[in-house]
Amino acid sequence: MQYKTHVTTSLALGLPLIVSSQQLSALNVGALLVGCLLPDIDQPTSFLGKRNRLVSGVTHKTLGHRGGTHSLLGLVIVFVMVAFISQRYFNFAGRYFPFWLCTGYLFHLLEDSFSKDGIKWLWPLGKKGIRTGGKWLTYSTGGIGEYLLLGFTFCLLLIEIRLIWLNQLGNFLPSGMLAHLQALTLKLQTIFSSN
Repeated sequence: MQYKTHVTTSLALGLPLIVSSQQLSALNVGALLVGCLLPDIDQPTSFLGKRNRLVSGVTHKTLGHRGGTHSLLGLVIVFVMVAFISQRYFNFAGRYFPFWLCTGYLFHLLEDSFSKDGIKWLWPLGKKGIRTGGKWLTYSTGGIGEYLLLGFTFCLLLIEIRLIWLNQLGNFLPSGMLAHLQALTLKLQTIFSSN
């Protein structure tokens, strides 16, 4: 999946979560955006790979593309590192940064799992890519399926931003869903912040 599709899809999924937990801030949205691009640091031609050639080159040589950075182990390692840095150096305003960064990271993994190649969720134990979308809900990077998803999530994102601006996001979602999203998000943050 191209970076622009990762960005629009992750924002369309993540903004309702951020808003429902009453944590809408540039820092949290930025964390979600960085997180949704971070797994592709293992690809030197990716958006982040072009901007950090040293890390991208080393990661690509040691792990390969869609190897360690596209796995649950990669997600856990990133969470531990970011949580450690956050506890040491971030002030109160940045306390949710690790959660939103890893939420974006997880969104990236989910999005890539719908590609024709899938991802290696259990790397290094499993070397075979696992595809989530079955036969019909998969896409090829740069193919028509990806561009349809990009168009759909871009339109959805514009609607969400407008509703957030008007403080009407709760009217867009089914009855009570915003409250359920808030409860789920806060529960997950409590679990992860206790470690």
